[in-house]
Amino acid sequence: MFISVIPALKMPAGHDFFDYQLLDGTAHIGDLMLVPFRNRMIPALVAKISPTSEFADKAIALPKPDKILKLPEPIVDYCLQAAHELFVSPATLLNAWLRIVPKRLSLTEEPHTPTYNSHRPADAKQVEERYLINRYTGPNSILDTAQQEQSNGRVLILTPWQSRVDYLQKKLGCQGFHAQTAAGAAWKAWTGFLQEPHGMLVTTRLGAWLGICADVVIVDEPENDDYKQDELTPRYDARLLVELAAQNNPSLRVVSIGTTPKLSREPNQPPSPPIEVKLKVEPLVPGSRSNVESITAKTINSITEALENHQPVRVLHAVGGARGRIRCADCGWTMACAKCGYGMTNATTQALCRRCGHKESLPLSCPQCNGSDLAKSMIGSDLLQKQLDKAFSNADIKVLDISEWQLQNLPPQSLVVVTNLNFIGGYTEDIRRKERLVIAFRRLAAQASLSKCELIVQGPEGLVNECPTWLTDEGLRKTWSKELADRKQFGYPPVRLLIKLIVMSEVDVVDPITVQLQTALSQTGWEIRGPYPVENRPNTRESRVIYHLLPPSSLKREKIIPILTPFSSLGILDLDPIAFFS
Repeated sequence: MFISVIPALKMPAGHDFFDYQLLDGTAHIGDLMLVPFRNRMIPALVAKISPTSEFADKAIALPKPDKILKLPEPIVDYCLQAAHELFVSPATLLNAWLRIVPKRLSLTEEPHTPTYNSHRPADAKQVEERYLINRYTGPNSILDTAQQEQSNGRVLILTPWQSRVDYLQKKLGCQGFHAQTAAGAAWKAWTGFLQEPHGMLVTTRLGAWLGICADVVIVDEPENDDYKQDELTPRYDARLLVELAAQNNPSLRVVSIGTTPKLSREPNQPPSPPIEVKLKVEPLVPGSRSNVESITAKTINSITEALENHQPVRVLHAVGGARGRIRCADCGWTMACAKCGYGMTNATTQALCRRCGHKESLPLSCPQCNGSDLAKSMIGSDLLQKQLDKAFSNADIKVLDISEWQLQNLPPQSLVVVTNLNFIGGYTEDIRRKERLVIAFRRLAAQASLSKCELIVQGPEGLVNECPTWLTDEGLRKTWSKELADRKQFGYPPVRLLIKLIVMSEVDVVDPITVQLQTALSQTGWEIRGPYPVENRPNTRESRVIYHLLPPSSLKREKIIPILTPFSSLGILDLDPIAFFS
């Protein structure tokens, strides 16, 4: 008997299987076992079993299979389909999913076989989308849904952030893992999940592939881009893996629980929940300054009043460190990172590049004009905290940057101040700035509403006057309609499919690739944009350029993939990019 396996190795696209001859014992599709490869034993997934092999004369003989565990049989087609969509080999994808397999394993001849246990009610939808203000507690929330669905089988909960994994697994009393979990503990968590017919597991995108082994998948904040990385290959999106798992396992139930419907939502999708919060907008206009940088005089008065009423105060300020940039007040010189060219941040005790992590000593003076004032830049959260501590001594007032905000719970009945609404969506390209800003603001407003907080939002006058409309379904629909119209004008997703091709090269030496793309695609109605150089890259990453490949609007996704597959050898192909230029 011959078995064809998918090895857990990084391999070029087009290399799918290795064949081995099994001399003794049995094997089943979905078995994860150890096989010999170049003087070592590696994990591999049994994909095919046959009495013959076209590589029989080269196939290595296995005296007896060393089985690690048994995975559901549909995982093979699931892995092949996902690899096909991601333009990578199944081996590379399996290697990314398994990550680090412990060297010491309990091997067995016949491991436990996980089976699907779904017994959901006949009227339960296979895919259900819910939009709630309170996503974590109360009726229809993640906690409530997980506890109800556990009787129907294994429940996998996917969440975009590591801190959320820790929170949810503590609340549910179950296992969880993320990128910071030790390899052995992560292995134990997900293999233990497979052993329990009614197990529960919380994880980030690292464990999204386990959806094919689950009976119910709950997706937390489905609108959040942190479900996909944008640096590595294979660059899989957890949400795509869930969709593919549902296609390969018709009994799988998927429940998405978020606050804001997608930009491309269908007319029959449920309305977004109205968010009622005590909101005050404060335009940043000339004459509004106070003795505390980035906070207006009116907001200072509101903070004073809140503290007099013994209210905690939390200030969301998107800029970390002491100063956003190290910039000369006299000549405008800005310190650039020696490694990647990105602007350096004054991180209080050192100069820090937030793009590549490079650190340097703070300059004592401007190298261009010898000026000594290098503080001509937006104040950072560290320095803002010091100014507020000086203005309000011994007060319960804390400044949070964006990453800290995601880890915090707002104190009940506190005053929440956003120093500049324009920045809370995080860094992104202009074409997606509004989309991410609206999502972030609705999430913050929901937090404030649940904690019965007062919310003061500072920012450009037009923006802060518009933001209250985003908290209603009608206002959100109008905003999304306008955003879609802008995307249509420029030809960007979701109005038009855009494929990103990332080529590891300098922009001045890719002419042959440009000619190759134009020759092969332009004549059939494709539009080729680029190449665009990638600026501000870390010194650990080689030079790269980006092409945008836009197929004819009539061409379906399943037809596009085989057309583009030959170009996967040129670089990284991304069918669903979350960032178009970086």
